[in-house]
Amino acid sequence: MPPVFSKSFYNLLAQAAEEFAVSRSEFVMRALRHYIKELRIRKSPLTEASDEDSAKQYAKVQSKLAKKYWSTVSEEDRKARLAKALQARWGKKKK
Repeated sequence: MPPVFSKSFYNLLAQAAEEFAVSRSEFVMRALRHYIKELRIRKSPLTEASDEDSAKQYAKVQSKLAKKYWSTVSEEDRKARLAKALQARWGKKKK
């Protein structure tokens, strides 16, 4: 199968992967995840209802609130919630 991208793309990919000390495939996957996340933000109902900067600011605030909340939850409660979620997801027996 012939290369899909130009030689300069592969050179840039190799250079960036080396700079950040990750494999080329790992670099591409991280970049793709980041790009998809940005596209979802741009297409979100919140962004459509307001401007993109307001939506990003809202997402930042929500993230900070979630981090603040989870910092107040004890380690035992986290483990209990995790166990309950895992049981709900994987604990069902197949017939």
